[in-house]
Amino acid sequence: MNSKALESFIPESDSRIRQYIADTLGNDFKVKPMKKQPACHHSVKYNVDFSQTSLESAGCAALIWKEPLKGLYRMTGISIRVTGKDTLGIKADAYGKLKEDLVNSTFRLPAVICFGGDPIYSELHNIAVPDQVDAYWACGFIRESSIHVIDCFTQDLIIPVDCDSTAEGYFQRNELTEDGGQELLFHASCYTQPL
Repeated sequence: MNSKALESFIPESDSRIRQYIADTLGNDFKVKPMKKQPACHHSVKYNVDFSQTSLESAGCAALIWKEPLKGLYRMTGISIRVTGKDTLGIKADAYGKLKEDLVNSTFRLPAVICFGGDPIYSELHNIAVPDQVDAYWACGFIRESSIHVIDCFTQDLIIPVDCDSTAEGYFQRNELTEDGGQELLFHASCYTQPL
């Protein structure tokens, strides 16, 4: 996405962001794709077994997904509970937004869980970022540096390369409950970590 396309998502009133785009970004979206495999992608497990990991004590974890309607990336902090061999119970800080995007998805909402990395990934929901701004661009704007990313193995998403490990997977729309519970079931398709 180039800066002209990004500007169309930014409200007219936010002149500070518009000025930053004009002065600093040019055609740079603040996302730098990497071709070299990062450390967190050296070991890929497609037969996921979370019972053999210590995910619940992994500390800082962020959920990254793409809005199905606008195609903008979103990030939020999460808490994790292992519910099965390849499933996790996820309580997201931005539960309302995640649920809305899951309802708007066709059947599944691809997502990735990043462990470690820059703390801003899990804290971005606490910052008043306009809904019209992509999460990666907001991170680059706040950090004033490029966010280096790489493609996922099993989902059509990009993820930051500075994470310690990642779990790729999806949420299913038909598993949404109306009982008021705020935990969603995450189905993992692969788990990556350093060697």
